[in-house]
Amino acid sequence: MQAAVAPLLAALRERGTAPFLAYADRDVSAAEVLGCVEDAVAEAGKLRPALVPGCVAALRGDDPGLRIAAPLAAWSLGLCAQPLSDREPDAAVEGLLHASGARVVFAWRPQGRWSLEPRSADLDVALPTGTLFATSGSAGRPKLVVHGLEQHLASARGACAFLDLGPHDRLLLSLPTWHVGGMGIVLRAILAGSVLCVPAAGESLAAALLRSRPTCISLVATQLAGLLEDAQATEALRACRSVLLGGGPLTLSQRERALDAGLPIVVSYGATETSAFVAASAEPGVILRPQSAGCALPERDVQIDDEGQICVGGPTLFDGYLVDGQVRPERNVAGLWATGDTGRIEDGVLYVHGRGDRMFISGGENVQPEEIEGALLAIDGVDEAVVVGVAHEAFGARPAAFVRGAALDASVLDQALRRVLPGFKVPDVYYRMPAGDASRMKPDLARLQELASDPGDLERL
Repeated sequence: MQAAVAPLLAALRERGTAPFLAYADRDVSAAEVLGCVEDAVAEAGKLRPALVPGCVAALRGDDPGLRIAAPLAAWSLGLCAQPLSDREPDAAVEGLLHASGARVVFAWRPQGRWSLEPRSADLDVALPTGTLFATSGSAGRPKLVVHGLEQHLASARGACAFLDLGPHDRLLLSLPTWHVGGMGIVLRAILAGSVLCVPAAGESLAAALLRSRPTCISLVATQLAGLLEDAQATEALRACRSVLLGGGPLTLSQRERALDAGLPIVVSYGATETSAFVAASAEPGVILRPQSAGCALPERDVQIDDEGQICVGGPTLFDGYLVDGQVRPERNVAGLWATGDTGRIEDGVLYVHGRGDRMFISGGENVQPEEIEGALLAIDGVDEAVVVGVAHEAFGARPAAFVRGAALDASVLDQALRRVLPGFKVPDVYYRMPAGDASRMKPDLARLQELASDPGDLERL
């Protein structure tokens, strides 16, 4: 067994037959999860000597419980776990497997049936016992983010301390485990001794929330917006001890609405590369400040460089990106990672202005899409908004908006925006959010940019 995974396995052994996973129809004990881990390790043993510490093990399947056991098994073998989305088409998955040099795919089906599929790989990689997450950022080009398990554990311990998690808590697995946020929920539950509530297949987030009644939940802004439309779900959120919000900007109107509804929200800031959040606040006085993301957590180093860019350091920071089989470190001269987000720090509070690489120039004026998106989300009926810059012969670029909501009208949106924004920031065109993009946790900015540049059959408002 690898030393890095020892704290997680020890925490599960200590719980023994006590419930760890809470499904809709049954509870699964920590001992049962450990049994699944041991079965996977035994299966992997048949693949030696091809499978050795440092190799990449991809994880793919549709059983949430085994998605939790699979990384534990990979880490026990000294492997780097590559969680894959079950929403990606096979061609995209194959591309990720080729880029990572994965030597095995840990696949599974319901009822705990393991299927370990060996692969030949052109790349010969040697990575730490940890994870390899794919993140597209705002440019749409997948990057493979390399973490050692110790970095995830440092993040989970920091979250447990900040949120005061313990055996009395129930955490809802509200984010997928192929995102760093979902993996963080799993690790927090293990280390804190909390029960991890698992949504059923096809179960909506609202239904899972009402059924499981968690004490703590992690959400992105689009999930929060949807739950606030449901009175029962809002009541269940109000009963939580904490509602941790991250994964992207949270507008002032969203913050006000959540606090007015009595929700115990926590704003936060982080990224895949930082093992989730590195700054947070539960103070209403901080939350109600536009663009605020809280204060840096203990041992997290958050600074603003000379270009106004947020830079992060500390024990949760990733090793680098995997490029052509090699880990490429991403550090500035101070040893920090430049996030690509712009912001400022005032009185210890971090404020996030937006993505530096999303800003564009229109007629000589700087346009930050997040500002327009926030103004759109403040309009009644707008549930989601994404703004991109589209090439324009006279102005260089002009904003185009994708929106989701009921009975939206372009003239109404236009008039509302002109009351709060200068004319050059008001979009030239409004499109209804494409159906496939409306279901994503985060917008596919590259795809929306491409669609806006060649709208074809897009529905205009």
